[in-house]
Amino acid sequence: MSYPVLFFFFLPFFCISSSSVNTTQQTHALLLFKQNLTSINDTLYDYLCEDWLGSGYSPVMMNWNTSTDCCDWNGVTCDRSTGDVIGLDLSCGMLQGTIHPNTTLLHLPHLQRLNLAYNDFADSQLPPDIGRLSNSLTHLNISNCGFTGQVPTYISHLHNLVSLDLSWNGIDFSLEPRLFINLLQNLTVMEELSLEYVIISSVLPANLNISSSLKLLNLRSTGLQGNIPHNIFNLQSLETLYLSRNSFTGYVPAEISLLSKLVSLDLSSNGIDNLLLEPHIFSIFLKNSTFLKDLWLSEVNIGFVLPTYLNISSPLRSLVLSFTSLQGKLPDNILNLEYLKELDLQGNNDLSGQLPKVNTSISIPLYWLDLSNTSLSGEIPTSIGHFKSLVYLSLSDCSLNGSLPDSLVNLRNLEFLYLSSNMLSGTLPSSLFTLHSLQYIRLGKNKFHGNVPLELFSLQSIKGLSLTGNHLTGRIDVLDHGPMQTFQQLTNLTYLDLSSNSFIGVWELDTLLSSLKNLETLILSYSGVSLTTNNANHYVNPDFGILSLASCSLKVFPLSFQAMAILKHLDLSSNDIQGHIPDWVGEIGAHRLSVLDLSNNSISGTIPDVYEDWVKLEGFVLNGNQLEGKVPTSLNKCQKLRIIDLGNNHLNDTFPGWLGDLPNLQALVLRSNNFHGGILTSSMVKFPFPSLRILDLSHNGFVGQLPRKYFQNFNAMKNVVKRNTLPEYVVVGRMYYSIIVAMKGVVLDIPRLLVEYTIVDLSNNKFEGEIPNIIGNLNSLKVLNLSHNSLTGHIPQAFGKISEIESLDLSWNQLVGEIPQSLANLTFLGFLNLSQNHLVGRIPQGKQFNTFEGSSFGGNPKLCGLPLPKRCIEHPQEPQHERDGDEDEDEEESGFTWKVVMMGYGCGTLLGFVLGYVMLSSGRPKWFNAIAEQMTLRFKTRQDNIISS
Repeated sequence: MSYPVLFFFFLPFFCISSSSVNTTQQTHALLLFKQNLTSINDTLYDYLCEDWLGSGYSPVMMNWNTSTDCCDWNGVTCDRSTGDVIGLDLSCGMLQGTIHPNTTLLHLPHLQRLNLAYNDFADSQLPPDIGRLSNSLTHLNISNCGFTGQVPTYISHLHNLVSLDLSWNGIDFSLEPRLFINLLQNLTVMEELSLEYVIISSVLPANLNISSSLKLLNLRSTGLQGNIPHNIFNLQSLETLYLSRNSFTGYVPAEISLLSKLVSLDLSSNGIDNLLLEPHIFSIFLKNSTFLKDLWLSEVNIGFVLPTYLNISSPLRSLVLSFTSLQGKLPDNILNLEYLKELDLQGNNDLSGQLPKVNTSISIPLYWLDLSNTSLSGEIPTSIGHFKSLVYLSLSDCSLNGSLPDSLVNLRNLEFLYLSSNMLSGTLPSSLFTLHSLQYIRLGKNKFHGNVPLELFSLQSIKGLSLTGNHLTGRIDVLDHGPMQTFQQLTNLTYLDLSSNSFIGVWELDTLLSSLKNLETLILSYSGVSLTTNNANHYVNPDFGILSLASCSLKVFPLSFQAMAILKHLDLSSNDIQGHIPDWVGEIGAHRLSVLDLSNNSISGTIPDVYEDWVKLEGFVLNGNQLEGKVPTSLNKCQKLRIIDLGNNHLNDTFPGWLGDLPNLQALVLRSNNFHGGILTSSMVKFPFPSLRILDLSHNGFVGQLPRKYFQNFNAMKNVVKRNTLPEYVVVGRMYYSIIVAMKGVVLDIPRLLVEYTIVDLSNNKFEGEIPNIIGNLNSLKVLNLSHNSLTGHIPQAFGKISEIESLDLSWNQLVGEIPQSLANLTFLGFLNLSQNHLVGRIPQGKQFNTFEGSSFGGNPKLCGLPLPKRCIEHPQEPQHERDGDEDEDEEESGFTWKVVMMGYGCGTLLGFVLGYVMLSSGRPKWFNAIAEQMTLRFKTRQDNIISS
């Protein structure tokens, strides 16, 4: 027998022996890997895996033991010819534990595919020696695993990688920018790269070399900045590109129109107006992208006018163009695209027209429709009921009218119905509340009237309900409709807002809170409902977050509130609560409470000093009570405070200047109390009150000079720029901030205070001295009220620089001099009151001054000209230069001007200086002026005689 024959005779035994050794080693490596892991049972992972895989997670390691070949284990794939482990898929495997740096997975030298996605390996790091698998590994997926730290450098050695997914790990999971660029350049066979939520935080180079084989590039939420490199759009093989939720700026490269094979594109949420796409480039892109199915461009500024008609056979599944400055009318057939599943055009205020009708002859798989915050008008078409797959429908903040169509009852899969802030009217159809899939309903701020249908109380699926701001009436008492038709039956309810309606009835608050065990938000303010409490110890959902019960006839502090340890917003304003604020109020929402509003009650006593733990407090409103004593110093610990409103009480204190240390304080209201003393600076910071926009100290007993230093530091009242054309309101917590302010001659209750509104009201005190010129630097001031004080001196010329001012009241002071002509240039000035002073001269004419009535200037006997009946007597006189600044005022007070020096030309230089000295020493400028005029007249007569002779 020859040697070759012998070799082939023993070869099978050799292979079997080698395979057996490999299997033993690999089995040992896998079992060692298993030892560090345990099983978990978490519904969150079940939800994620069901969304990702279409099925729940399963314990893949349950059959891993030495009694079976490792190639038969769940999740393990072997090469049939060699027995080598080449694949390990443990995704959604109920695994929890630590992946050690020397993990035995690296002992699988032939491993090609490794998938650990959707497990819990929190605090683990990607092994530094991952490069040991460089010759074999082609697919690596560790997404959603909780990995932390930096991605090791050796990952770039995996030159055979076709797919790499590192997305959705720990908040500090990062990739060094240089390593990121190496990955793009060196992994030349890479087809899929997903780094979503991996921290890169870098500006990409303008020319970025990328593997030409790349088909998927996901860089969502990676902290990338600067311009998008042009090279990305030169990848002809690219099918999926996700660059959203970064800080890219500038124009989207025109090369985007070259991506003819692109299927999914996401450039959204890079910051409003940061990223721009030229309309004609966008139009070319749409025409060239014949494969495009998913387009997400939210917050990319396009300014595009949508075509009148779209290609209904377009493969588009998702079209998200929200907040993109779209213009024109909504295309007539946009709801008839055959494959459309998601349409989101919200936030395009210039998008008009009526809601298009739906072609009911074709089946459209639409499940998400959001056209909110647009200018759509007209009625909701009946054909909307044709979308049988619709899950989410939002038409809020439009101009829709008419009643709700009965066809809504056909939307059997509908879970979210948002129609708030329109002009919809009629009664609420009872059929709407038979949609048992409905979970969230928002119908607030419309014109609905009548009773709430009883069918609502049988809607077990409901989690959130808002009917605020309608004209709904009738009884919806908790106990009046029987045990099967009350709010107690809505056991899944987490959010309930019935505010600003006209309901009737009395509710027992403790019973309601204990019945709705999942309730987290309850808003009944101005609903018409009256509340009682027996102050019994009832169960309260520990997750309660918002409680707004304004104007609900409450008379005491409910003891059940003490258990609300994580409350974020508590509004008990406009009730009839009496007695003291309980000391346990500091236990409410400790470390979480953002708003406490107890205004307009009958609360007495002092304000307890118990607020050191309220580190997130933004609004502290106790206006309109009978509180006494001082402002508690523990408020200084609440560094996030934005609103402090203690007006209309009986507080007796000096000015709490230490509040100037609060960096975010925007409104300080102390009006109508017994504050006294001077406005002294007692702040520990160099620049106090840096964010203040509203200061109301009116109707107190403050004395002394106006606080010049504070005016100097009010930077938030200077150069305020409106960020958009939509009104922006001051929101504290999750509610609008309202304020009572004296403006335009009356006391106004402003229910929603605009962010841009800046107010200084120091009226009805005992301030004296001159008005500081520096107030003129507050050029964004809207309201300035210094009336009813003892202010002297002139009205500063600098007031003409307060270009945004709408209301100016300087009445009832002791101001002197002329009215500055510069005030006539204040084009927004709608109210002016300079009455009851000692002003003199002609009232300026033109522009805004032509609109004011005589009452604006009354009580100044020496004022003349329209609109007063007193005419000005014309006297020829030399033009007078306007005084400006303290230097001119000092000259006038001393009586010494450069006129004295100029007289030296006529009377002799020496005599001129002598007369000036006499004038200064005598302090009698009128006497001196009379002498000077006589001498000048004599000198002129003498000159005339000489000339004539």
